[in-house]
Amino acid sequence: MSQALILCAGSSSRMGQPKALCPLAGQTILGRIVATLAAVGIQSPQVIVAAPHGDTIAAWLQAQSLSSVQLRWNPHPEDGMLSSIQCGLAQLSPSLSGTLLWPVDVPLVKAQTVRRLLDADAERLVVPTCGDRGGHPVWLPQARFAEVLALPRQSSLRAHRQSHLPLRVAVDDPEIMLDLDTPEELAQAEQRLRR
Repeated sequence: MSQALILCAGSSSRMGQPKALCPLAGQTILGRIVATLAAVGIQSPQVIVAAPHGDTIAAWLQAQSLSSVQLRWNPHPEDGMLSSIQCGLAQLSPSLSGTLLWPVDVPLVKAQTVRRLLDADAERLVVPTCGDRGGHPVWLPQARFAEVLALPRQSSLRAHRQSHLPLRVAVDDPEIMLDLDTPEELAQAEQRLRR
C-alpha cells in the first residue's frame, strides 16, 4: 500500500496568500493534488501544515468534507522541508510500501506520471525526470523511512540521496519541475491549463 505526504507548511511569503488554497483552473492548488492522488488510488494523503496558514488550510479541508485527508502539524517549519517530511513519516504505518513526497507548489503533475512512479521499483528512492532534470513528487520506500527520520532537521533529502542513488524515471511531463511560488507563476500555470 502507498501513501503521500503533501508538504504545505511553508509561509507562502512570495505568493502573498496561502499557496495551498490559491485558485487554479476551478480548483485550489491543494484540491488539485488531492484529486490527482485519488485518481491513482491514494485516498487518504497526509497534508503537513504549520503556522501561519495551517488553521486556514484545516478549515478549508473541513469545509470540503475531505475527511479522508489526514492533517499533520509541523512544529518546526522554520527548519525547512525536511522537518515536514519527518513530521509525516513519523505518523506512517510500517506496513506501507512507501510514500510520495509532494510539495504543494508543484500541483500540475499528471496522474499518469504519478502512476509511473508508483509502478517503478518500490524498494528504491524514485525521482521523475523530464529532459534529464529531476522533479517532484519523489517516491521514498519504507525501508528508507528510519534513515530520513534520523537526518538532522536542518539537513535536506539531498543528504539521503547522496548515499542512496535514486532510480530516475523519465516522464513526458515538464510540470514535475515547475514550482508555483509567485502570483506571476500562478497566472502562467493558469494560461498553460487553458491551452
